This record gives sequence, structure tokens and C-alpha cells, in this order.
Amino acid sequence: MSKHPHLMIQGTGSHVGKTTLVAGLCRLYANRGLRVAPFKSQNMSLNSFVTEENEEIARATAVQSFAARQRPVVHMNPLLLKPKSDSVSQLIIHGRPHRDVDAREYFLADTHRALKLAAIQESIDHLNRHYDLVIAEGAGSCAEPNLRPFDVVNMEVAHRLDARVFVAADIDKGGVVAELLGTLRVLELVAPEDVARISGFIINKFRGDRQVLQPAVDFIEQHAKKPVVGVLPYLSLALEEEDRVQPRMHGTPEVDIAVLYLPHISNSTDFDYLQEEPHVRVRFVRSVDQLGAPDAIILPGTKNTVGDLVHLRRIGFERVLQELSATTPIVGICGGFQMLGRHLLDEHRRESEHGSTTGLGLLDIDVEFLPGKTVFNRHYTPTKDNPLRDAGEVSGYEIHSGLIRYDSARPMYAHPGGFDGAVHERLPIFGTFIHDLFKNPRLSRAFVDTLRQRKGLPVLTAPLCNHDTRREDSYNRLAAALAEHMTSID
Repeated sequence: MSKHPHLMIQGTGSHVGKTTLVAGLCRLYANRGLRVAPFKSQNMSLNSFVTEENEEIARATAVQSFAARQRPVVHMNPLLLKPKSDSVSQLIIHGRPHRDVDAREYFLADTHRALKLAAIQESIDHLNRHYDLVIAEGAGSCAEPNLRPFDVVNMEVAHRLDARVFVAADIDKGGVVAELLGTLRVLELVAPEDVARISGFIINKFRGDRQVLQPAVDFIEQHAKKPVVGVLPYLSLALEEEDRVQPRMHGTPEVDIAVLYLPHISNSTDFDYLQEEPHVRVRFVRSVDQLGAPDAIILPGTKNTVGDLVHLRRIGFERVLQELSATTPIVGICGGFQMLGRHLLDEHRRESEHGSTTGLGLLDIDVEFLPGKTVFNRHYTPTKDNPLRDAGEVSGYEIHSGLIRYDSARPMYAHPGGFDGAVHERLPIFGTFIHDLFKNPRLSRAFVDTLRQRKGLPVLTAPLCNHDTRREDSYNRLAAALAEHMTSID
């Protein structure tokens, strides 16, 4: 049995701050000595995380787990959907791939409902046994009449957890009064029993004089008959985004790095750490016209390698990359690494409906897509051919399908299971499967310094970034803001 009533943050819509609020509450209650677990029964995201058990969960849940000072485990996120196209996603259950599912069948039919609920209940039972408090996160809007009969992430979870629900809205978007009262009214019409679960409202991302907002707060409470338990200020935090890319610029940019934005880009958080280096600008580029003359080009990870390669060809990037390859460093991460090869062999169409195709031909390797999926957290030792070998050993994780066959290209790293990555024998081109590569401070600095030296700039002398310190500071500021601006929800 839990020692504290479970809590759940639901929202009037997507991107109202649910993920961040749960992280803040996790830190707040962890500071009070409770063993806290975040929980999101089902997440749809291409930003994932590999646990110590080499199992896959949503990265946002891992961020919340670290806020709670807990080790991320699959029971914090039993269901993960990774979109492969507009209508098909890979379903991951308890950290392992289950099968590809069609969106209409998955969300609007009972086909998988028993399976999903069984996984969710197993995780709830596990969390109840091992933690004092569960702080759950809903998804999207909690008032979707078309989805309520098949719900496995909002009110269905609240009932199973016996959780007190707080509905959050983003005032920065405008229309917060209508959002909250409209959400409540839809819930009353669709499932009145859900309304009883709501203990209050949270207005998020407020800027300005609190007294100016008070008449609106009074209006909400008068007509909803439920309290507004918090009006939270807009905060700038160094926390990873759930599923959006957020480019930032620090100081005067002296190094310009272009990341090619792919339709199915995954783990875009890989590049957050490069943005923390002094005078570095990281841009996400969607067209050839936006590319300009960057100091380096990165092809990121993707959930649909061949499909996104076809997209790059269609909009003209293949020709541009080949023209720039002799003078501009080009880096591939995971799916982007595979694209750099000569051939992507997929005779049985395991990776996509496109089957086998030629790659960009910038690295002398072939990729063969095989059954199964590589999911690993581990350490990597640089090879003698690694252009960044002086940065030493790195840590990171892999989530991919595909086996590399080397020709003239040489491996970039060695690990207990074999080799990783590839380095061009002459040109400044390399690729790797390692996610979080740039989270290694010495590696990031070595990469940026290499780009600076190519431009005739001196190497950086600023201290290396401490990403853990920045994250901890954000957690603590967030928890302090919740303590100050929310009434007690104990």
C-alpha cells in the first residue's frame, strides 16, 4: 500500500507542461523523503532512453525519474509508441518491441485494449509495491470524447491508481479560462464519474502581475466548483524536451552546426549538449535553401531510415552533401550513420516498405537490416582511426536495427560486443550508432575545437560543461517554484 495518495497531472491539451510539472513534483516530494516514481502508462515519442537493463522507455519519463532521484525502469512507462510513418508505429511493451500497429486499429478499436491494460496494471502493481508515491502524467487532452472508450492513459489510469487529478493549462497560449471550463464541461458530458477525480486546476507558464489574473481565477473557481491550486511562473529550464527540438544560441556564434531535420527524427536531444558549448549555434535545417555554409553537418537518428533518406533525395540534399563532403565535416548518428553508407540492404522490407536502396555513398560501408533490435547502454573505447580519439572513452546507448559491413572505412569505437561507427579514410566524415555521444563533455569539446581550428580560431579554454549540475539546478528551481506558487496538494 502507498504511504501517500497518488497524484496525476492531466492537461487541457498537448504541450501545456505536464511532463515538466511531474518532474517538479517528483523532486518536491523526493526532497520530503518519499520514494517517488513517475508514471506515464503510454507515450508516443521518438526521443527514447535505454535503462540499465537495456530496455527502452520514453526519455521524458527518464528525466522525471532522475528528478525523483530514482533509477529509470520500464514500469514507469509500460507502453511506448515510436511512429514509423503517419499511420504506423512500433509498439514497445515493458521495454521490448512487440509489433508494428496501425493508428486507427490501435487507438479506435478494442483489438489491443486487453493487452495494453494488462501491461499497465502489472506496472501499477509493481510501483505500488516499491514506491511511496506515484505521480502520473496523462497525454494530450483529458477531454477527448472519441478516445474515452479506449482510454489507457488519462482517466482510466487515474481510476486504476486511485489518484487525485490536477488539470493543467498553458496560459502562454491564451484562452486559459475557456480551456479549463471547456475541458470540465466535456468531461461532464462524456463521463461524469471522471469529474469527481479532479481535485483542482493548475495554470502554467504565467508571466506578469498575479493580481491582474485573480478575477479570472475567481471566475474559474466559481463556475467549476473546484480550486485553482497553482499559478506557476514561466521558467527557463535546462531539461530535455519530450518530442520537440528547441534550438538555442549562446553568445556570439563562431561555430555553426546544421542538423538536417528528418520527418521521423529520433533522439534529437543528442544535440542539446553541443548547444551548451560557448559560441556554438546548432540549427535544425529543413531545406537546402536553409543550409547556408555551416562548419559541420549532422544527419541525426530516425525511426524510418530509408524513408527519410528518400525524403532527403527528393528535396535535393543528396547532391549538396556530396558536393560539400570534401570540405565540410559530415557526421551521421544512428539512422543518419546508416544513410552515409553505400547500400542499405532490406530484402525482406523489415525496416520500411521501400526495401533495399543505395545510400549516400559517403562512407565505404554497407548496412543490412536483420530481425531483432540492438538496445544497449555501454562504454566505448576509441580506435586509432577515430579523429576524436584524444577525447578518450565515451558512454552512450544504442537503439537500432542493422548490421554494418566494413570495406575501406574503419571502425570508430570498440566495445565488449565488437565495433561501432565508421571513419572515412581521407575525408572529414564519420558516423556512429551512439546516442548521447555529445553528452560526453570531452568529446563535445574536442569536436567543437576541431571545427574551430579548421576556421583558424583558437581552442576553447572555458571549463567543460557539467550537464548533470545544470539539470540538478533546473530540478531544484522547478521544485522551489511549485512549493512557492502551489497550495498544498497533500
